[in-house]
Amino acid sequence: MFFSLTKIFNKYKPFFEYKTLCHRSKSSLGVWSEDLSTDIKLKIERHWSKDVLSQKKIDNDTESFYVLPMFPYPSGNLHMGHVRVYSISDTIARFHKLDGKNVIHPIGWDAFGLPAENAAIERNIPPHQWTRSNIQSMKMQLLKLSFDFDWERELSTCDPQYYKWTQYIFLKLFEKGLAYQCRAKVNWDPIDKTVLADEQVDEFGCSWRSGAKVESKILTQWFIKTTKYAKKLFDGLSSNILEDWKDIINLQKHWIGECNGIVVRFKMTCGDKKKPIDIWTSEPYKLIHGEFITIKKDSIYLQEMENMINEDLKCFNPITKCEMPVYITDDANYAPERDIYIASPSNNEEDFMLSKSLNVPVISCKQVNIEIENKHALEIAQKNDIGGYLVSSKLKDWLISRQRYWGTPIPIIHCDGCGPVAVPLKDLPITLPHVESFGSDIQTLDKLAEWIDCTCPKCQKKAKRETDTMDTFVDSSWYFYRFLDPGNNEKPFDKIKVSGKTPVNIYIGGKEHAVLHLYYARFMSYFLHSLGWIPSPEPFKKLVVQGMVMGQSYKLKSSGKYIPPDNVVLVGKEYKLKNTGESVLAQWEKMSKSKYNGENPERLLTTYGCDTTRLLILSDVPPETSRRWSDATLPGVLNWQHRLWLTIRDFLKHRSSVNYSNEQLSEEEFCEHERKIWDAKNYFIATTTYHFKHTNKLSVGISRLQSLTNTLRKNLPPDVIAKSKEFESALASLIIMLSPVTPHFCSELWAGFVSAPNRICNQSQTNICWDKNVLEQQWPKVDEQYNLSLLCKVDGADRCDLKINAAELIKLDLENALNIVVKEESVAKRIKSGIFKTKYELYPGCRAILHIFTNRKLKMKEECEDIANKQ
Repeated sequence: MFFSLTKIFNKYKPFFEYKTLCHRSKSSLGVWSEDLSTDIKLKIERHWSKDVLSQKKIDNDTESFYVLPMFPYPSGNLHMGHVRVYSISDTIARFHKLDGKNVIHPIGWDAFGLPAENAAIERNIPPHQWTRSNIQSMKMQLLKLSFDFDWERELSTCDPQYYKWTQYIFLKLFEKGLAYQCRAKVNWDPIDKTVLADEQVDEFGCSWRSGAKVESKILTQWFIKTTKYAKKLFDGLSSNILEDWKDIINLQKHWIGECNGIVVRFKMTCGDKKKPIDIWTSEPYKLIHGEFITIKKDSIYLQEMENMINEDLKCFNPITKCEMPVYITDDANYAPERDIYIASPSNNEEDFMLSKSLNVPVISCKQVNIEIENKHALEIAQKNDIGGYLVSSKLKDWLISRQRYWGTPIPIIHCDGCGPVAVPLKDLPITLPHVESFGSDIQTLDKLAEWIDCTCPKCQKKAKRETDTMDTFVDSSWYFYRFLDPGNNEKPFDKIKVSGKTPVNIYIGGKEHAVLHLYYARFMSYFLHSLGWIPSPEPFKKLVVQGMVMGQSYKLKSSGKYIPPDNVVLVGKEYKLKNTGESVLAQWEKMSKSKYNGENPERLLTTYGCDTTRLLILSDVPPETSRRWSDATLPGVLNWQHRLWLTIRDFLKHRSSVNYSNEQLSEEEFCEHERKIWDAKNYFIATTTYHFKHTNKLSVGISRLQSLTNTLRKNLPPDVIAKSKEFESALASLIIMLSPVTPHFCSELWAGFVSAPNRICNQSQTNICWDKNVLEQQWPKVDEQYNLSLLCKVDGADRCDLKINAAELIKLDLENALNIVVKEESVAKRIKSGIFKTKYELYPGCRAILHIFTNRKLKMKEECEDIANKQ
């Protein structure tokens, strides 16, 4: 399906201008005497394209670092959201390469789903043809932006060699009783003609994809029992493995809910009709000592059993092995999202009142030890595999059935005698049947009789294939493991290949995926861990959640109609519609064609070049903040690149004439300049490293590099530029640290830098490899003699900031750091009430932070909680 990287390069050779020279022999374009222009930038990018995209081979013994951006849906064209997320991931990946890590930075395609199928229907072409074309187009755009992906790991979820293993994992779930089929009330999208999970319906009851108002239907569907892992997933959010998840933890916890009850599967009967039902209760003892069941009048279970009356309904309790009467009423205290209640009048006053209102006789008056019986009920349920797992009342199992063609086929065969039967592993993958024409009618597998008819693997009688396909979230729930072993033909991946490389070090993507995708991916990892396939249950260590790219939109105040920016004029402080003068409302919104506020990345690449585009998207605001896109930010970035260009020009000029100077500096003056440059260099190395490596606030790191540029251009005498070792070292550090953001531009700056005569720094002193490209250098480190920050925070507020030698700071532990800061008056007077808790964060070569939480703060918190409880 995919072009190899070599084929793409050969096809677009005029664009990439392949060179046969290696890094060590490639020189700069040598146009330093010319002013920096877009034309020169584009020439630079063509000149360095191969070097920038070459994979740097690192020894296998080097520590691995897995940088993973969420893979894209192949829509055919990159949008600014793509540019932002992959600029972030590429910069982080390039940083860690320079920092000596064996970086894994893969890319692939989340290629199944409704958008491709709907587009194929509109164009009367098969979905795989549309998808393949889009992948080729988007791949070229990613290459134009010079993202350093490991294309050898490329995968697509619609490739049978990928979804074979999605089917394999499904069968493992089926084998463990975690994938099951049952009738349920579901959300039906009348436009896309498919079922949606609850998670895919917005707060207004509309489909997240089509926008249509969903309808309620009762259908037989496939589910994955994610609820069985609810408590583990909830508790896992407190794991020390998770770094910087911030408010995502709260979003996940809110979605899962407090796991304060258990579910047990009963069986309801009415005459000869039987129906399995899940009963949730926050009081497990009732499963042993319950005396009757109530059910809501509009419950789905009742809708399937017609002409019933109270006396006919019974419920078999698998804990006690006894039947229980069932009463239909809306008056019971049903838990949120539940329509069945189990009552124990002998042990619960509220249940006793309920029994009186329903005229239910109390069977037993025996009082029980509720705490002991709660534990006993859990043990019985879990031992007999009938439930007993902790879960919130509102959390439902994952509905994965989709009634559309373009998805992973569910590998189940339905036999009248044997029931649902797993497809034998040797027969995987069950591939999608070829469809010649994709016309206006929606294609579904249940229309393809030849594909449906098959033989039962158990009894060899006639049977039929399952015609639903899987939700695309199943495909994307485990792809990050397949990236580590993409060529494995024997199993989804080898445990040896993922060990030491997972959990993913940094996972990057939009906040809109912080609940659904992240929840499903975490569930799948916990399940795979239970099978012994992966070493850790959590899939991702650190999250970098990127905000949306916003564009300014304009719409008429009178009608709300969106209008193109070209039709708007600013009159004083108000926007008006040209020609008519109607009032126009301007606002920042998510980019959209319909709102005329989008930005085409191709325009930016053509007008400003790849590196400037990357620099623009990363500057000014940190990744998690929404980015208001405007050309107004251009002058600052363009000016900075111009100043860097002039810095190399001046460096070459003064190094070529070392004796150039109208006025010789005194030794004292020269040393003072060197000291200031040394101090600035170390400060900006420390702070840039901190933000590139630890906070991932790339915009702040970039601003530090801008400040270092200012230092190197701040009225320095020619003698300093010509003869200063510190200037040379600082300039080298600046170019290296900017190279993850603008790799082509920095490659050219570096080529000019190393071509200068009269070099002062030697490799042993600075770790500069003069014969290598900038992308093969080592990330700069602060000098051991430089004083770094030891910041102490008491109850969240900064109280002292001590300066400690870098060589000594790295040796400090919690105890030593605490002994140092408590001697400071500003700290001592704040901890008189006692220390409740401490936390020490050491960032080698950057800084250290000691957090102290006092008993005073704890006491205040407890007092507030007491007040809240009383209210």
